[in-house]
Amino acid sequence: MITLWNLFFYKPLYNALFWLVDVVPQNSLFIAVIILTIIVRLIISPLSYKAVRTQIKTKALQPALKVIKETITDKQEQARATLELYKKHGVNPFSSFLLILVQFPIIIALYWVFRDGGVEIDPSILYSFISAPENVSLTSFGIDLAQKSYILAALAGITQYIHISRSASFKQMGDSGSQNEQEKMMAMVGKSMKFSMPIMITIFSYIIGGAVALYWVTSNVFMIVQEHFIQKKLNKEQEASV
Repeated sequence: MITLWNLFFYKPLYNALFWLVDVVPQNSLFIAVIILTIIVRLIISPLSYKAVRTQIKTKALQPALKVIKETITDKQEQARATLELYKKHGVNPFSSFLLILVQFPIIIALYWVFRDGGVEIDPSILYSFISAPENVSLTSFGIDLAQKSYILAALAGITQYIHISRSASFKQMGDSGSQNEQEKMMAMVGKSMKFSMPIMITIFSYIIGGAVALYWVTSNVFMIVQEHFIQKKLNKEQEASV
């Protein structure tokens, strides 16, 4: 399993990072990390699009889902009616899970790449056609990516908070209008995560170091922009269908 992880995730990302370092201006690790993060987010963007689209559509279906829960007491019938509603509106409830499943090994690999990247280059990991940069510029805008950074850690937490606040899934989870106890509990979880997750990301980003923190900032900004445009596209589709 470790061999496959190295072969398909860690080594390709490690080589991509140092290829980027070799071609970007001034061999800047800062720019290379941003570009690599964007490339990875673009590669998995089809899955992200489906997941975000599902979250937004599911939120729009909340009134109908609430009616199903209130009018159908049998759990099996309730589940069948829910699935029929999802199918009717083209909602795949498993798309978010698939995104998490695909993202997990990539995120772990990126963590190890950015954790080790730029400080010491291991030639044994590089492909034969990838040249090790003669020098790597670790510092940009006064921030040394090889060190811990209060600035990047704070930005990681702030952008994470913005992303959660704007995310359809967390808005749905945090809807306090739910009436049963389970939904009230989910609303409480949503509200607590809105604040606890950014704090954890801030602490984690500071402890791990600047390169990983920059990855979180870039990834969060990308997802904020992506969800904004998906929302606009869905709004246009709804207006056209009326």
